[in-house]
Amino acid sequence: MYITLRRYAGAAARMNRIAAKVQAGLVPILSRSAGFKGYCAVGAEDGDGASVSLFEREEQAAQANAQARSWVQAELRDLLPDPPEIFAAHVDVSAEAAGQGGAFGGRSGELYVVIREFRDMTRPDDAERFARETSMPLIRGMPGFLAFYSGWGDAGRTRAAVFTLFDNREHAWQANEQVLSLVREKGGSAVPPPFRVTAGKALVAAA
Repeated sequence: MYITLRRYAGAAARMNRIAAKVQAGLVPILSRSAGFKGYCAVGAEDGDGASVSLFEREEQAAQANAQARSWVQAELRDLLPDPPEIFAAHVDVSAEAAGQGGAFGGRSGELYVVIREFRDMTRPDDAERFARETSMPLIRGMPGFLAFYSGWGDAGRTRAAVFTLFDNREHAWQANEQVLSLVREKGGSAVPPPFRVTAGKALVAAA
């Protein structure tokens, strides 16, 4: 799978207006795209706007992202005048709750997203092992869990992001605190504290 995060600085206050346009215009484009697995748009609590899209393969994501970029430039120029900061990665570690019909699907207002970003990683093999064997199993067992995805944002594996999806804010932050405690206890030098945590309720979700 291939996951893309777009962050729009300071856009959270405009996300309700953006969400209505995205639901009507962008979601149908993405939903018809080959390999599409999920999308959500989030008004993050730190004041930024963010979107997450998930595809089966990188080339499918690239094709759909080009269409999405053209749509955003045409339809949201006034609301999103500045280009986003982008993180994109092959998903190396993942888990999804059984029987949910897709972690993203039909969950607007019920889906809460937490994204932890890491940089200056120096022990990528150990960090990936920590995600696969320690943090992902912990998160998967937490109440309200829907999905876990992690991947590297560069060829040198110095930048990483972990995406977790939960059914509400309370469950998401409970899991986040458990993970941060686990990082401090067992992560060692392989897993530094995240340099940024983005979290918010999905205003648009589709699968």
